[in-house]
Amino acid sequence: MAKRIVDLVKDLILDKKDIKKAIDMTAGTGKDSKFILENTQVENLTAFDIQKQAEEETRALIGEDKRFTFILASHEKIDKYIKDPVDLIIYNLGYLPGADKNITTKAETTLKSLEKALKLIKKDGRIILTIYPGHPAGRKESQSLESYLESLDNKTYSILKITYTNRPNNPPYILVIEKEK
Repeated sequence: MAKRIVDLVKDLILDKKDIKKAIDMTAGTGKDSKFILENTQVENLTAFDIQKQAEEETRALIGEDKRFTFILASHEKIDKYIKDPVDLIIYNLGYLPGADKNITTKAETTLKSLEKALKLIKKDGRIILTIYPGHPAGRKESQSLESYLESLDNKTYSILKITYTNRPNNPPYILVIEKEK
């Protein structure tokens, strides 16, 4: 049970059967996208990020894969690029590892993208958010997301929070949203 949060996310991805269309809302270094491409039956995966460095690292890691599309834009613009329903959407919030820690995901844009993602996710689809409340922007983002999610209809969405309650320094945690109808 002493798995890292990123390993728990992988388990949640693998647990989701029949992933045909997926979105990585925060490509970062490309590890989540690569995992999805290599371990699911995904036919179409789109990744978003605002940083050119993220695009370069992701493309270098994944290489050429006809199932993969990278969009250098904020995830809040998802509705400009994605029109069809999706099976899986993942977020790994915070900042790009090894890059400028002042460039982080922001509560405002993440909430806008999540509202749009909830409209795109199929029935029985899953949204997985990895949240890092250990820095000021992450703490604000965490509080905003939880407040918003508490307001969602529990007959339409099931929301699970996975956290290590006895780890120090505001450890990362996962929110999983499943669309029931």
